[in-house]
Amino acid sequence: MKDICPYCYHEIDRRRLSFACTGNYAPGRRPCRRTVDEQRLQETGYAEESYPVFRPPAPDSLLAWWRSHRSRQAYCPFCGGRTGKQACPCCHTPLPSNFRDSFSPVIGMAGAVSTGKTVYLTVLAQQLTNVLGRRFAADVTVHGDAANAWIQRHVTAVMDKGRLPALTQQLDGRSEPLFFEWRRRAPRRSARYQSTCLSFLDTAGESLGTKRGIEELKFLAKVHAFIVLLDPFAIRGLADKMNLPEGRKPASEPLSVIQQVTEVLRMEHAVSDRLDLPIAVVFAKVDELRDVLGPQHPIFHPAPDRGIYDDEAGRRVHESVRELLLDHQADDIDRALQSNYRNYRYFAVSSLGTRPNPDNTLNPGAVRPIRVADPLVWLLAHYGLVPRTRRG
Repeated sequence: MKDICPYCYHEIDRRRLSFACTGNYAPGRRPCRRTVDEQRLQETGYAEESYPVFRPPAPDSLLAWWRSHRSRQAYCPFCGGRTGKQACPCCHTPLPSNFRDSFSPVIGMAGAVSTGKTVYLTVLAQQLTNVLGRRFAADVTVHGDAANAWIQRHVTAVMDKGRLPALTQQLDGRSEPLFFEWRRRAPRRSARYQSTCLSFLDTAGESLGTKRGIEELKFLAKVHAFIVLLDPFAIRGLADKMNLPEGRKPASEPLSVIQQVTEVLRMEHAVSDRLDLPIAVVFAKVDELRDVLGPQHPIFHPAPDRGIYDDEAGRRVHESVRELLLDHQADDIDRALQSNYRNYRYFAVSSLGTRPNPDNTLNPGAVRPIRVADPLVWLLAHYGLVPRTRRG
């Protein structure tokens, strides 16, 4: 799997990372000053002042390379200070200390406008830090001041104050990613611990379902896996059975969203056969289907809470959603996925578990998510980061 910076999404070589000065200058040398890093500003929009980032000198022998690789440290060429803080050579963003040795899939999240991506990502972040870490005996750390501030602001707004965020606004379809480190004991009773860096990217939905979307979302082709949020309100036949809120307009057609994402991936990977990367196809806001399907429908069964991914339970939900599509003349969605992806799975989730009030607020204690973490757990199991049951 290619190495991707979890902040700027450029392909990098983790064996040749840059270093960031820490400000601890050598005796007799002039200290470095904090300035705005123009390269970081251009790549990520980060405009705060920081110490300089530099590439270590190329080793002049195999022994020198081995020593520098083992030491994980370098000396700042400007102030002579020693540093072990590594950074992306493309965007100059500091990376976690375990990044060089970690397995770090980048997960993109796409969906049309009004599918609730920001609310989904808010609840998923809360589940990841408070629920999944405990379930799978993993230590979960959020990296970066921006990510911590984003999570705190949105979790407080949604969970505590009952306010839903405004639509995601970005100029090029991308925002600051949420970057988590997932650390747990290695499988097979090993005493060794493994660190995995997970980068989640929210995207503005305005780019999907439009002709300019392919150009604006080309950066999504760098990710290792996708979570694609679709709007069940946009499925003809199913929407007619639902008591939709007055003025509720469905987002872009699910088929057009899948086709557009697929086109982006095909252009980047230059493949004519089916794509190998896993794609979680997620129908959001399924609480609206409770009266249509009945509370005993498989998609409303509680998600297993054992420290293992139940593959058979996941397949039951997958087949239930697929049957729902076939029953409501949406088989073109399933054909598109079968024709273009080797590994896809359907999910049905609700970030809130209830319909918001007409003024876009929530009643106290109303948030009761439905299977929000299922797509992520499936992807973690796909990469061997959590155990899974096998079909017998």
